[in-house]
Amino acid sequence: MTTRTRFAVLLISTPMLAFVLLGGLHGRASSTGDDTFQHLRVFEDVVSLILNNYVEEVKVDHVMDGAMRGLADGLDPDSAYLTPQQVKAIASGEALPAVRVIATRDSSPAAKAELQTGDYIRAIDGKPTRDMSVFEGMRLLRGAPGSRVTLTVIRGNAADPKQVDLVREKAPAAVVTGRMLPPDIGYVRVGSFGSDVTERLRAEAAQLSKAGARYLIVDLRRTAEGPIESGVEAARLFVPSGTLAVKAGRDKDQTGRE
Repeated sequence: MTTRTRFAVLLISTPMLAFVLLGGLHGRASSTGDDTFQHLRVFEDVVSLILNNYVEEVKVDHVMDGAMRGLADGLDPDSAYLTPQQVKAIASGEALPAVRVIATRDSSPAAKAELQTGDYIRAIDGKPTRDMSVFEGMRLLRGAPGSRVTLTVIRGNAADPKQVDLVREKAPAAVVTGRMLPPDIGYVRVGSFGSDVTERLRAEAAQLSKAGARYLIVDLRRTAEGPIESGVEAARLFVPSGTLAVKAGRDKDQTGRE
């Protein structure tokens, strides 16, 4: 197959590409007698489970794009699957998606390095983040305390990226700090949610009350980390009853209120 032919195959619509790929692999599995057919059967089972049981209606094209990316990623570090839209974006010089900073935890290495909400991370230790999933980005950012990681960051409309070196630290379970504001306002900052955030918040509120606070401000700005159950439990300190959160799914047994 020539390079031109291979490039043309990449431009086929996703459903057709999936059909051609699966059909070709089925034929190869039958002729070679290897375990490819077994892998394809597992793949078909996974697709069936997703289509029938996922919490929301599934966009098949989007799911298959993810499967194609996985196949290409398994070849070597320099191989990648591109959708027709991405090929057009490359040809026109448009920027492709990258990992975006939503928030930085207070006093974290990212905050100390002055990373800001809206910054784009183009690469992590030299690995491009183009079309990288959030989970893969988190995996690369995490590491042993004291180890280093280098980010290639783009801010706003800057033409050139900058290198940011971070030293990893152990993340606390929850970050809750408080102080008094004049004349009688207690201020509590919740930097992240964790298993002990409710008790920390309760303790800070009690301490501020003893210091003369008549009003309390709970600052949750840029707080983008932690389980929803932890947030609901903390909110119950101020709203003892009633609905605080609603979880909705496709089926009734996937829907609940807290």
